[in-house]
Amino acid sequence: MLVRRKYHLRASLGALLFIALPLLAACGPERLEKTEADLKTAVAEAVARGDTATLRLFIEVPFAFDRVYIAGPYTPEATLAAAMGGDWKPEFSRGIEAADHFNLLVFEVRGQLYPATLLRSVAEIAPELTGRMYGPDSAVFRVSRVAGSAVPSLLPR
Repeated sequence: MLVRRKYHLRASLGALLFIALPLLAACGPERLEKTEADLKTAVAEAVARGDTATLRLFIEVPFAFDRVYIAGPYTPEATLAAAMGGDWKPEFSRGIEAADHFNLLVFEVRGQLYPATLLRSVAEIAPELTGRMYGPDSAVFRVSRVAGSAVPSLLPR
């Protein structure tokens, strides 16, 4: 009986690790760098497709997410903490509260938070899109070149 319980416990732990390790690896620091690179590529490809191009975050990021919050430059850390809840850590802000050269996208994946930056030299994000939470189905934006702007903009769809 004891041997059987040890076997079931060992099998259960093995199954848990089999499921958990890919999830942990899916959103590690190297994956977030890939996410930032993927977003840059996706914006460039959308611009190449023309003014009616659409950017769907759930397709462009290399992991499934439950929701994403978009913060604009100079967003106070208190605003981010209030939006993202008790798991917020100050280092997640990446210094956005004192910077204007990037937007911050904070992805929530099964209760874990993962920040990624989108440099404003890559794309501007329309102010009406920032300060809001999006689900995978609603994180869909129009990509267009705005007259007088050196970079494309993410706009409401």
